Amino acid sequence: MEELKTLDRDKLIEKLVLSLPGIREELDLSYEDLERATNIGVSRIAAIEEGRQVPKWSEYLSVVFVLWANESCRSLLEERGLFPVELKKAFSVNRNAHDPTI
Repeated sequence: MEELKTLDRDKLIEKLVLSLPGIREELDLSYEDLERATNIGVSRIAAIEEGRQVPKWSEYLSVVFVLWANESCRSLLEERGLFPVELKKAFSVNRNAHDPTI
């Protein structure tokens, strides 16, 4: 988990706040859909998107992991820099995406 020490969490959270409305719109994802998937309340999601509240790191991770689970969302996360390599390494994302004989 050394990779996590090099991450600028505040910057990633800021990117998420700026990107989330567009991502939800592009995916036709309602507040309620996101609430069901992340267990973050509708009013909290709205407050985060409106800049009235700052998401916790755990909420950031919840949103990113939920979106990453949908293959069509992966390019959105990559393009916006919301799921950097260091984070993927720390959580062993794609660890089985290589030839197991190597």
